[in-house]
Amino acid sequence: MTNQILSKKEVKDLLHFKSDTSLYTLEQKDKTFPQRIRIGLRRVGYRADEIYSWLESRRVERRDVA
Repeated sequence: MTNQILSKKEVKDLLHFKSDTSLYTLEQKDKTFPQRIRIGLRRVGYRADEIYSWLESRRVERRDVA
């Protein structure tokens, strides 16, 4: 995968979150969640490969529990 950067909105859409607060809470509580990258004075993003890897690890984790 390329070094694509996902915007905060794109990550919220992937996670089905509506608010910035939900994303911020996840970042604080789940230490395995990828770190944000500052891409402007008032803008942050996330590396796409890290987000997709984190989502896959959550899927595998759920499968192992079930």
